[in-house]
Amino acid sequence: MMMHPKSFKKLVIDNAVGILWSQWVNLGAWSRAEQTMKCFSDPESAITFSSYLCKHEKRLQKISMDWSIVNLKYINHSRLKRLRKAVTDHIELPVDACEVHAATTSSKYITEPDARDISNLLIRLRLIFGSTTRAEVIFHLLTKGSANSNQIATHRFLNQKAVLLELEKLAKAGVLEEKRSARERLFSVQRDFARLFEFEIQPISSPWFLLASLLILEECLRYELIEDEYLVLSAFMDHRRRLSEYLLRAGSCKLPISGSTAYELYESVTEYYTCLCTLL
Repeated sequence: MMMHPKSFKKLVIDNAVGILWSQWVNLGAWSRAEQTMKCFSDPESAITFSSYLCKHEKRLQKISMDWSIVNLKYINHSRLKRLRKAVTDHIELPVDACEVHAATTSSKYITEPDARDISNLLIRLRLIFGSTTRAEVIFHLLTKGSANSNQIATHRFLNQKAVLLELEKLAKAGVLEEKRSARERLFSVQRDFARLFEFEIQPISSPWFLLASLLILEECLRYELIEDEYLVLSAFMDHRRRLSEYLLRAGSCKLPISGSTAYELYESVTEYYTCLCTLL
């Protein structure tokens, strides 16, 4: 039975807000969240999507601004701009909290993130390598396995030339292994180096889950569409390529995202998104 668009919209909002609360708890911001969700913390993702989802949960924007001021050193500003650009392709965002220079009193509810927490692998790498492309490259290779520069840059919202430069440096230093073929250069982390970082693989990529949620809410389930099933289903068909791309990057469910009709595609998207939610 097809999930009603209004029910699906509520599911998307609830889980998108929920993953943000989880992100902020892991990053050292106080909240009343009972438990955190299974995904690595990602400061740029939390900041960017709090600017969007604060219309559903007002406290998110305040937490984002307070955390950004206290923990400025953990923000990769270049990546933040690229992630915001991906979001503003769909909707206008308010001014970046990190660009607000007005004096602000620190919040007693904001602390420095615990780098030893298994969800804070990226924070740990940024303590060691700074909030740099190098930390992003190592994070991706540790959590996703071998990859080329384009795959890393796309998945992590980075500049590909900068990624390739870091890969070559790290390979030269013996931190990475490189395998060349006629088609590509694949890099992976040396086993001895990887052993320095104990962590548990998390099934969901928070920026891609949130980007998929935004695409669904803003392009397919907008207020002016949601009362008309035909318009909703048509919108899903119009955005099927991006929906598939974003959802597959968000996490792996053994379900197809396809359909020869708009109805079938809608059902496949709702089933895949629901599956992702069970992994959180």
